[in-house]
Amino acid sequence: METGKIKQLLQRYLLARAKEHETTVVDNWYASFDQEAVPELSALEEQQLRMDIWQKIQPQIVVTKTFYLQPWFRIAAMIVVLLGAGLAFYLLQHNTPHREYTEIRTGNRERKTLHMADGTALTLNAGSTLLIAKDLSKERRVQLVDGEVFFQVGTDTRRPFIVESGPLVTTVLGTSFNIAAYKALHQLSVAVVSGKVSVAAGKAGRRLLQHGQAIVYNRQTGAATVQPLDTALLQWQQGRLVLNDVSFEEMSVLVEKNFGVKLTTNIPQVKQSRYTTALNTNMEPAQAVEVLAAIHQLHIKHVNNQIILY
Repeated sequence: METGKIKQLLQRYLLARAKEHETTVVDNWYASFDQEAVPELSALEEQQLRMDIWQKIQPQIVVTKTFYLQPWFRIAAMIVVLLGAGLAFYLLQHNTPHREYTEIRTGNRERKTLHMADGTALTLNAGSTLLIAKDLSKERRVQLVDGEVFFQVGTDTRRPFIVESGPLVTTVLGTSFNIAAYKALHQLSVAVVSGKVSVAAGKAGRRLLQHGQAIVYNRQTGAATVQPLDTALLQWQQGRLVLNDVSFEEMSVLVEKNFGVKLTTNIPQVKQSRYTTALNTNMEPAQAVEVLAAIHQLHIKHVNNQIILY
């Protein structure tokens, strides 16, 4: 229902001019506050709901000539606006589809490939969590909660394949691409290996990427940039962890996912440095850390379940 029609309905209701069936609709809406429990929404569903509400309200916001209302009319107008917004939220909430998901996880040092009925193959990197919608008959939708996944999507022009990864929503019909969305890191990326994908990147807007392109999104700033695809970063599928000028934070997260050991440091210079190397993920964890430390001229100290670099 359009915002204008909702306002007109509430105005008629407040002035006792609404028709019988209109009065019933509003009364039932009021009664629903006590009769229905508020459904629990995921963070992604809450974000989408806010966007839907804003898209409905924003076109109605226009700059008009200022005029003064009588106090009683200002109060009535305020009630209409507030009730209109509440009714819009109610209608949107009841039209929001409820989805059930199946959770797929990989532990540290574990990788897994899933094959779906439509021909899609999903390869999960170590330490990843993926939610797959149980009902894929109308819409193929997954949520990448944490980690990294390589998608080879079977073509289906009637059912787009949608991947939600934090603030990014990637939509394709049939292509192959890689998404890195580690929960502990500020930077997310979508890299296209073949075909085209559409990526909605929050306030940065929607981008159409072709093969050989990648979008890098920063959670903190909300900025998104399109860059050439660095194919070396896809070598994790062949069992190689490639670190290319990464921060200590990113290195620590990726080493823990791929080798199961936690790196830390108390030295500011070590924490502020950048790190570049390539490690075979079949290596023993202690050996991998020794190679990493030797390349960057660092020392190692084992304390409990952590490895301190200095």
